[in-house]
Amino acid sequence: MSCVVEQAADILSVTDLVRERWRVVKKIGGGGFGEIYEVLDQLSQVNVALKVESAQQPKQVLKMEVAVLKKLQGKDHVCRFVGCGRNDRFNYVVMELQGRNLADLRRTMSRGTFTISTTLRLGRQMLEAIESIHSVGFLHRDIKPSNFAMGRLASTCRCCYMLDFGLARQFTNSCQEVRPPRPVAGFRGTVRYASVNAHKNKEMGRHDDLWSLFYMLVEFMVGQLPWRKVKDKEQVGNLKEAYDHHLMLKHLPSEFSVFLDHVLTLDYYTKPDYQLLISVFENAMKSQSVLENDPYDWERCDSEDMLTITASATTAQQFTRLTPAYMGMANASVLPGELQRENTEDVLQGERLSDADNCPPIPAQHQRAAQGADVWEEMDRNRNRKHTAAQKQQKTLIRKVRIGTHTHFSFIY
Repeated sequence: MSCVVEQAADILSVTDLVRERWRVVKKIGGGGFGEIYEVLDQLSQVNVALKVESAQQPKQVLKMEVAVLKKLQGKDHVCRFVGCGRNDRFNYVVMELQGRNLADLRRTMSRGTFTISTTLRLGRQMLEAIESIHSVGFLHRDIKPSNFAMGRLASTCRCCYMLDFGLARQFTNSCQEVRPPRPVAGFRGTVRYASVNAHKNKEMGRHDDLWSLFYMLVEFMVGQLPWRKVKDKEQVGNLKEAYDHHLMLKHLPSEFSVFLDHVLTLDYYTKPDYQLLISVFENAMKSQSVLENDPYDWERCDSEDMLTITASATTAQQFTRLTPAYMGMANASVLPGELQRENTEDVLQGERLSDADNCPPIPAQHQRAAQGADVWEEMDRNRNRKHTAAQKQQKTLIRKVRIGTHTHFSFIY
């Protein structure tokens, strides 16, 4: 007897029009918390990203996503907020499109690793993004490679953007004081990159986001973490707690002993010394002779595929794409029994998924701006053309060998 599992239908379909403004082009991601679509903004005639969740699903995250995204507007490493709303079927938020995420980019590398040059420059940008979200009183709580993506256009493709604020939590109250930690909190994050505190179901603080960043840096350099093949969350937590993290420093520049030692001193209430941590990256870049304008690893897979960055530094950030991995699922487990509320009402007081309140006019420069070329699609086209040319060249060589020598041609391989 066979068992047929029915797949839930998508919330939206291609050509659907949301609020008579955003026309669905294609679905680009999805998971347990919602779906993401590339849509055409009928007002600006540019493609943007629309993230949607069912109005019936028990775990609603878009309200938090909107709250954090709006507070972060104007900061580096943050997508531009376009609008949001809700109806009887779904809630949605619209934002800029981003390019490829760091998890996908690392997997395209031949060894599954980044060079020290790429790791240091990405790490500094991610640290700046983490400092930004902490500065507005929120923790991200799901720092991982798929939640960071490079910009989509020539003007933004060397800038790293933080994604997905659905698991964020406000750690300050209305007076900007650190809220008292709950005695017990459910697990939040992704097992591979979660801190020991997260595994212990403790209230997470600013230092826990930094622990996840540290694990990411090691994985970028090595290609894996010691617990990569362990699936059980509790077992991974035990491994992390018993592991001597100083052993990981052998894979990083010597300056990172300062990073690790500082993070080890932090607790829930302590504000990290972000400038000290940024100086770790800057000092390591100097000692490793890393220049800011050096090509990233994916820009120099070979000389012909390298992207040429011609945009001015003053070019406005615009129109980046959310990748399918944007919805890379975070693990959120809850302990038996009643837990204190995840975010108190005062945290999101006045925050609404309202069409009228949260759909700002498109800035004039964005209305006039052309969509521009997607540098990632251009890179793919160049590689495909090169691959096709190589195949043709090989076939021509085989034909010449056949005609000229009347012999077998297996030797050319």
